[in-house]
Order: sequence, then C-alpha cells, then structure tokens
Amino acid sequence: MEKDFIYGMKVSLGNEFGVVIKDENDQSTFCGLIRWDTPKENDIEDWKGQFGTFIRIGGSILSDYEFKYITEEGFSK
Repeated sequence: MEKDFIYGMKVSLGNEFGVVIKDENDQSTFCGLIRWDTPKENDIEDWKGQFGTFIRIGGSILSDYEFKYITEEGFSK
C-alpha cells in the first residue's frame, strides 16, 4: 500500500478519475496535484500532503484505467 502520492499514479474519488501530475511551479518534494479526466481545459486539484485524507474519504489508487479526455501524463488529448 502506498503512503503518498506518486507522479503518474492513477486515482479515483467518487465518480472522478485522474492522474497525479508534476507541479512545474513548485520546487518542493510534495506531489499531489491531480488532473481529473474531464473535458475541462485545466481540471486540476491540489491534494499535496493530504494522501491520508484522500484515502479516508474514499479515494483509491487504480492499477489500470484508460482516460477519455487526458493522457496518462495529464495532458489534454
């Protein structure tokens, strides 16, 4: 079981699916920006330092999921 977000990790919360992406503007060691798989141009949420909360409220790590609107790196298709 993971203890923190990892870049490229596929996740879900509720009925949303996404991927953990790098924050090019943040030089800290924390990761946790999630790009959600929606048609919105920049549907990103900051979950840095909140992995435990993410899991506690029902978030999960996906082993395999094919995104509809984004690539596995979090870019728009």
